[in-house]
Amino acid sequence: MSEVIFEIRNIVKKFKKLTALDNVSTTIKSGEVVFIVGPSGSGKSTFLRCLNLLETPTSGEIIFAGKNVTGHEIGLNKFRRQVGMVFQHFNLFPNLSILKNITLAPVKTHRMSRKEANEKAFELLKRIGLYDKKDSYPSQLSGGQKQRIAIVRALAMNPDVLLFDEPTSALDPEMVGEVLSLMKELAAEGMTMVVVTHEIGFAAEVADRIIFMDQGRIIADGTPEEVIENSSNQRVKEFFSKVL
Repeated sequence: MSEVIFEIRNIVKKFKKLTALDNVSTTIKSGEVVFIVGPSGSGKSTFLRCLNLLETPTSGEIIFAGKNVTGHEIGLNKFRRQVGMVFQHFNLFPNLSILKNITLAPVKTHRMSRKEANEKAFELLKRIGLYDKKDSYPSQLSGGQKQRIAIVRALAMNPDVLLFDEPTSALDPEMVGEVLSLMKELAAEGMTMVVVTHEIGFAAEVADRIIFMDQGRIIADGTPEEVIENSSNQRVKEFFSKVL
């Protein structure tokens, strides 16, 4: 049985009068691939951003590898080195080359020497077929290439977990496949992944578990078959009947 890497206990997140997350609890195991789906405004991205404290929960606890992150039992910088994040709009530094984008964090955090970081970056760029772009700048790349570079940048830190916030929603449809294929490879290699997505077909194919959120709550949590095909919850059934 894989060990629990994240334990989320009764998370509430309020923005003034809006309750974005309403008493959310779940666990994520090491090596597990968890997809979070649901209608727009259901709290999916807020939940993901709370997982690495880009948003601070109003109440509740997040336990990572046995340490209470919300209780400051682990330093934020150390925690973020272990939990990589891939954003919807890539968030690459436009004024840095692709190589510098990838090596900046490992070098700045003293995780690797410049030489080690460069070697790691070359290895990752070769893996995704973009080694020839190492001296290019983000503006010279397609959307699909930028997002694969963003994933590689997160991987360069050797994280324990990768979080993806709608990684394909800003891409042209023809570029989605190249990003999904890299994510599928990572899942097959045992990377712990938590993915917010609207790509339901991809979630059904790759996920170990699907969490369905609505109105800031988890209302279904199980295998793709349990959640997408056989849920007894009317709201879940209604959602999938419209999107599949």
